[in-house]
Amino acid sequence: MALADFLARFYDKVFIGLYAHNDTLQIGVMTQTRRGEVQVRQRVFFAGLDEEAIAFLQEAVDRTPYNYIAVLTDHERCGALPTCSLSKAKEMAPIVERSRTLCIDEEWMNYCDEEVLYGIQAGYADLAPDAIYTPFAVLHAYFESTMAGAHALYVLITSGGMSLAVVKESHLRFAEQYRCDGNGSAAPMVEKITTTLDTYYGKPCCRGEFVEAVYILDATGSGEELAAALEETLLVEAQNRMVDAAALCAQTCMKENGYGL
Repeated sequence: MALADFLARFYDKVFIGLYAHNDTLQIGVMTQTRRGEVQVRQRVFFAGLDEEAIAFLQEAVDRTPYNYIAVLTDHERCGALPTCSLSKAKEMAPIVERSRTLCIDEEWMNYCDEEVLYGIQAGYADLAPDAIYTPFAVLHAYFESTMAGAHALYVLITSGGMSLAVVKESHLRFAEQYRCDGNGSAAPMVEKITTTLDTYYGKPCCRGEFVEAVYILDATGSGEELAAALEETLLVEAQNRMVDAAALCAQTCMKENGYGL
């Protein structure tokens, strides 16, 4: 065992997730204690990264030298594609040409426009985030074992938008990112989902195949209504799980660093 790994056993590990929408900043802190317990703290700051928010973050960071900060962005210029080939990805989405990319499972490509990333890094320059996640990275981290199974639709609803991914046996079929008011009625979301699925079902590769389940991560309170509407519209079971966007980001960071709930 390396000395660093040996020493790490004697410290708590702190994972901090940040999610901002308009002037509101959500902060989620997950602490893995030396005893293996997981503690969760969540705060909302309505003036963004103000002095109070910085003090809250500093308290968490000062707890241990093993601390990690991650940011969740649901910007429309971020997304995912069902390929890890850069040339194919550029054909499917020209924005990839000016994006940073990350391959998942040797077939998913997460991407985010470099200008968007620069803006996030500048906004949190003093914090120096260790990771910036798209909604699709979060969905994959949360549902990885479920995605190994049936043909299903995965949805993340945040204050700033809605993210859709259809996955069958760990293979990403498509991913879409929409800007919408996640705190409003579910009707516009249902319309977007059904329109998107109709397009998907019409592709030569997917004719005769239909999603068999829907899994929703709801960070706004709209998910229960959406799940009920999709069950009626798509005639499938829809499961809704209430989450906190920032805590979900922290959980993803925890998993990526070899820890987990």
